[in-house]
Amino acid sequence: MKTAYITEQGATLRRDGPVLQVWTGKKRITELLVHDLDQLVLMGNIMITPAVLDFLIAERVDTVFMSIHGRFRGRLMHEHSKNVRLRLAQYQQLQTPGVALALAQRLVRGKILNTRAFVLKAARRMGGDSELAEAAARLLAMAERLAEMKTLEQVRGCEGRASAVYFGIFGRLLKHPDFTFTDRNRRPPLDPVNVLLSLGYTLLANAVETAIQIVGLDPYLGALHEIAYGRPSLVCDLMEEYRSVIVEPMVVACINQRSFAAGDFESAGEGEPVRFKRAALKWFVELFERRLRGTILYPPRGQRLTYRQVIEEQVRRCARVLLGTEAVYEPFLIR
Repeated sequence: MKTAYITEQGATLRRDGPVLQVWTGKKRITELLVHDLDQLVLMGNIMITPAVLDFLIAERVDTVFMSIHGRFRGRLMHEHSKNVRLRLAQYQQLQTPGVALALAQRLVRGKILNTRAFVLKAARRMGGDSELAEAAARLLAMAERLAEMKTLEQVRGCEGRASAVYFGIFGRLLKHPDFTFTDRNRRPPLDPVNVLLSLGYTLLANAVETAIQIVGLDPYLGALHEIAYGRPSLVCDLMEEYRSVIVEPMVVACINQRSFAAGDFESAGEGEPVRFKRAALKWFVELFERRLRGTILYPPRGQRLTYRQVIEEQVRRCARVLLGTEAVYEPFLIR
């Protein structure tokens, strides 16, 4: 999938035949050939002409609207998936308590084991950090207890405790004096590390929702996350196993390799939201896209796939479980 991000504030998209032109004032800054484009992400104050809007719909280009700070705002909807049978199976299966519980257990298990693998890798890199090793052991114990849990509330509680353990040691992974982490905060994020995490999770959620739309599932009905008005619960469910595979290693690497400095962020004062400066935002988005284009071995197919392809393969696996053609959802696990 080819995705283009437009981050230039005040830019206008115009159409010239099959080409989208990005203008700021009287200056044309880039062009995009629509036939090569699968997804267009517009971040912040970006204007599109009626001709462009009509063209994007006609060409079925997935168009996503985000705030300048990376918050998802909406999506240009095309025709719904025609796979009614799949959506009906999703509604029936995920309202069956045993099915929802089993799926939630597998999703949380995948999240915890991938988090543990990331922590263990960091511990080895840091010469056997004992606090990281202890956290990894606690995470493994939590993952092993999941199968004994009888209710969704217990599974959610386990997921919450695992997150608390993980974010309790996350600051130890950072080796840049300008960046510290004490706890996870969001809506709005109050420090640069949480800004990086929040934007990474938002971009990841967009990638997962795109895969869900491609496969034809309803993004608003999941198993682990309860139904809530306006919340894409299935997206929240299916992105869990990739947080410590895609986003968190990237954030740690960005900080430790000094891709960002404290001056790349701005705040109105203590207790106020911290935000990216424009150039830093653009750079982070580019790094995230590079990450999604990176490849990794996908064992079920015995070949290397991009992370974006892995996400879609896993959504298809979830669909097969809901249709009853595959018995158990196996999360994607890293070593």
